[in-house]
Amino acid sequence: MGQISTLAAYNSVIGNLLQAENNENQADVQVSSGKVASDLEGYGTNAEALIAAEAMQTRVNGYVQAATNASSQLDAQNSALTEISSAGQDAQQAIEQAIANGDGDGLMASLQSAFSEAVDGLNTQYNGAYLFSGSNVTTPAVGVQNLSDLAPSGSGLGFQNDNNPASVQLDETTTVQTGMLASSIGTPLFQAFQAIAQANAGPDGPFTGALSSAQQADLTSILQSFDSANSGLTETTAQNGLLQNQVSAIQTDQQQQQTNLQTTIGNMTDVDMGQASAQLSQAQTALQASARVFESLQSTSLLNYLGTSGTLG
Repeated sequence: MGQISTLAAYNSVIGNLLQAENNENQADVQVSSGKVASDLEGYGTNAEALIAAEAMQTRVNGYVQAATNASSQLDAQNSALTEISSAGQDAQQAIEQAIANGDGDGLMASLQSAFSEAVDGLNTQYNGAYLFSGSNVTTPAVGVQNLSDLAPSGSGLGFQNDNNPASVQLDETTTVQTGMLASSIGTPLFQAFQAIAQANAGPDGPFTGALSSAQQADLTSILQSFDSANSGLTETTAQNGLLQNQVSAIQTDQQQQQTNLQTTIGNMTDVDMGQASAQLSQAQTALQASARVFESLQSTSLLNYLGTSGTLG
């Protein structure tokens, strides 16, 4: 009967020792990693909720990055549109000054400088891609450099963009067209540039020296085209600003959701380090106690028990 009791006690002690060792290992992993478990199985009933939260977090992280990229793109577009608007204003002022002075000397040189500035703005690149070329990002949006290229009858305006402006999805339900096309931005301005290039090359040209009444009439008419084009560029720049505000607002919302998800996931996965450290200490103490009991039981055998019984008898 004593042998059976000793065997049962031995098995019980081994079970307690293994359990204590397992508890100590688990507590040690939690303290070293800061996480509740190293795999989904360790999260038990929270596993499904954790998977869903992490999937949502991945989507939100993607939206935040998309908004960040879109914001940078819109900043680049704003700078380019400002440059294009400046070119239009420079051209308009050059014509106004020529009309006021009745003198065309230097006018075409000033207009060529303004035209080059407008072309540079429309051919702005962002991350190696032409901003205003649509999906045709490897091709400059404008293929001409000289104002005189617009003078021949029947010549186009030099735009090379396609009709696919860039769009970005900013959340589950919102997709925003952030891209703009060179032809949409610059057609009125380039039509004004073309009109003066053709007038300069036509019967009333060139615009040099003292301006005739016919030349002044031509310039006055063309001046109205530049004024209208510049008003349109101001509106386009404002539209880009509205897009910047919209993207910024959605980005802020997504960043807040990103923070909330991080908190939710952390509540499920992160351990309370104070509690985990206390549990590790308790587990180590329990393991040491179980080990001492095991060692004590090992030193007690049936032979020792029988020997003691014989002596007493």
